[in-house]
Amino acid sequence: MTGMSTAEEVLAKVPLFAMLSKREIARLARDVHDRTFPAGSVLSEQEGFGTIFMMIAEGQATVSVNGKPVRTLKPGDYFGEMALIDRSPRSATVTAATDLRCLMLTQPVFRPFAMSHPETMWALLELMVQRVRDAEARSAG
Repeated sequence: MTGMSTAEEVLAKVPLFAMLSKREIARLARDVHDRTFPAGSVLSEQEGFGTIFMMIAEGQATVSVNGKPVRTLKPGDYFGEMALIDRSPRSATVTAATDLRCLMLTQPVFRPFAMSHPETMWALLELMVQRVRDAEARSAG
């Protein structure tokens, strides 16, 4: 993959971390795992357990619920945040639609970071509310 962006550049584009200073982004970037997956890889199985928060750096992924595609993730998008909070099984399956590069944060890293950055917690809450509303809209349809 050409023109690889640094972990800092990827994190800075994630809405969850938009309010953080460059220094805080750099601190978080030291703790991320940078991994690539070939197209077709399943990154998180619905009902599988996971406590990893994943941010897409390059490529696209498809989110499916009960076998139906519900949305496409692009660079800057992320998933796995719900499992980080409650450690419950994944609510969706995420599959690499193209070759994919992801930054991954484990719960032991993410939790203390979020606790010390209320603005990140608030952004996460806003996302959760949106996900619930989307799910309600889907089930009503």
